[in-house]
Amino acid sequence: MAEYSAFSLLANALKGNKDWKPAWRKPDPKASYDVIIIGGGGHGLATAYYLAKEHGITNVAVVEKGWLGSGNVGRNTTAVRSNYLLPANTRFYEHSMKLWENLSHELN
Repeated sequence: MAEYSAFSLLANALKGNKDWKPAWRKPDPKASYDVIIIGGGGHGLATAYYLAKEHGITNVAVVEKGWLGSGNVGRNTTAVRSNYLLPANTRFYEHSMKLWENLSHELN
């Protein structure tokens, strides 16, 4: 997997992305999938990622009418915080923060 950094992004942008290789394939659709996810925004992509990582389900199609990440997560300012005050949600938010903290390392 290619490694991305602020320097590599800036260097490739200044060169007009001439040396930039696609990080994804353009395969023909398969005859069948184990899971089809409608929507390639943050939630759909996270679902596909965790199906593969946690359950070994990799025969997955993500169907998106626009570009990947084009939903709310891709265009709005996103704040992740663990200070919601409902006691029943505290464990959920704390677990979410632990997942979020390691995600950038897992995805390079």
